[in-house]
Amino acid sequence: MAHPSLVRSIRVAPPVTLLVVALLAAACGGDDSDKAEKVYTPPPTPKATPTAAAPDPASGEGIEGARAALQAFLRGQAAGDEAVCRYVAPDSPFFKGPPIGGDCAIGVKNMPHVLRPQERQALRTVVVTGGRLKGEEAVIPFSALHWTAGSMTEKTLQARFTLRRDEENWQIFR
Repeated sequence: MAHPSLVRSIRVAPPVTLLVVALLAAACGGDDSDKAEKVYTPPPTPKATPTAAAPDPASGEGIEGARAALQAFLRGQAAGDEAVCRYVAPDSPFFKGPPIGGDCAIGVKNMPHVLRPQERQALRTVVVTGGRLKGEEAVIPFSALHWTAGSMTEKTLQARFTLRRDEENWQIFR
């Protein structure tokens, strides 16, 4: 058994104290009269009307559409977003070669794990500013790529990109 000096005595509050505390707590409940403040409820929001989806920037005519397609692909590739596969021409040399390897979804999904952190960061902020049309193709050199963070070299990607237009969008062919 513990020594008497180590044992604390427990004091029990007298019943009157408990009654006073209970009454004070009940009194804080507020006023039940009509003058009592009501809880604010915001007005209902109007129902949103569906809007037409914005057109894909890669569907634009000329070199601007090709730039938009390449930029969207490179940024999405850095994030591993499989949706950017729409910017890759099926059965093209780009589709069959590295890093896509014939399966765009898997190739793009794995890309963030292949890139160095600085390369990933550069691709996430890449802006395509140059390039030229050559017949039915758009040719965009690596030197036309600019980024605001990270770093990469031509070896990270390739020397130039060749894009062709399908029925709707520009797609990377080579």
